[in-house]
Amino acid sequence: MPIYDPDHVEYSINSGHVQIIMDDGKQLPAYWAHPQFGRKFPGAVIIHDWWGLTAMVRRMANLFAQMGHYVMVPDLFDGLEASTPREAMRLVEALGDKGYARIDTALNVLETHHQCNASVAAVGIGMGGTLAFQAAIERDDLEATVAYAGFPGKYFGQFEKSNTPIYAFYGSQEPHIPAKSIQRLGTELGQTKHDISHRVEIIPTIAHEFF
Repeated sequence: MPIYDPDHVEYSINSGHVQIIMDDGKQLPAYWAHPQFGRKFPGAVIIHDWWGLTAMVRRMANLFAQMGHYVMVPDLFDGLEASTPREAMRLVEALGDKGYARIDTALNVLETHHQCNASVAAVGIGMGGTLAFQAAIERDDLEATVAYAGFPGKYFGQFEKSNTPIYAFYGSQEPHIPAKSIQRLGTELGQTKHDISHRVEIIPTIAHEFF
């Protein structure tokens, strides 16, 4: 049984690993999934959590593609994956502040791809949700941002500048992000200067690991 609307068209897809050329000429590895045939499709950049570009994230990309999206998942850790929180933290520390440039490059690729209709969203999980918040604030050409358990604290005071609709999901039992921070996020999103709608969704009985 599908986990999404069964009346939605389901596309046959192609998927695999590709290399994206960064502005500095370096190659950025990424996972790529898209419908095999059809018109131009909307795009989504999925931003993985601190575990890396895992099989779960690739399945998520495939699901988006089956629903009719061109999907790109930049590999922020260059092929490395973590199996423990300590390993994950080491990968995050090694990445430093270089993550957003990779996300920005992937978004640019989809915005200009000949099979994408330039309607592009950033979708992030955990650490990726945090970077999705940054994309919503810094870019003015996105149609949506979805953050699953993203950490908002770094961007408090900046959310009102976002003209991208932000949809943020948190579990009611979230252990890492204080409830007052999630409440403040909702307050700041309600003070946007732009005529758009944001939303913070609290899912009952769920903690931090959505997937």
